Amino acid sequence: MSPASAPQFVTALTLGVRDVQASLAFYTRALGLPLVHHMPGEIAFVQSAPGQLLALWNIASMPGEYGEVGFSPDSAPPVSLGRNVASAGEVAPLIERALAAGATLVGPVTTREWGGTSGCVADPDGYRVDVVHNPAFSIGEYGSVTV
Repeated sequence: MSPASAPQFVTALTLGVRDVQASLAFYTRALGLPLVHHMPGEIAFVQSAPGQLLALWNIASMPGEYGEVGFSPDSAPPVSLGRNVASAGEVAPLIERALAAGATLVGPVTTREWGGTSGCVADPDGYRVDVVHNPAFSIGEYGSVTV
């Protein structure tokens, strides 16, 4: 398959954060994401999935490239990240790990009406991180998700 006809994927997600170091500590401790590159005070990249980076970028630097960005004082940033796990029993320990790393509990671990189990925390900037077991999803050895 030639590069032009190869499937295209989103290879990076960027979150504007108020404190790069605090966010980096959260994502490496709470979710266990490995650090790829760090420019202190400016940006950090962690591996969020095979072939995908999560960039934690100082929000004060973003307008130069992205235009105006920011947080509303009365709402969470309009982005959430999901961590799908292979079993319902994995949800609570990951939520506890996130809380120990500085997260704020948004929604406790709950068995949902659709048959899954989930809990939700907020990272240091208020971004929501859902930990979910969906019995309709299959999680592969390297984190691939099949629906």
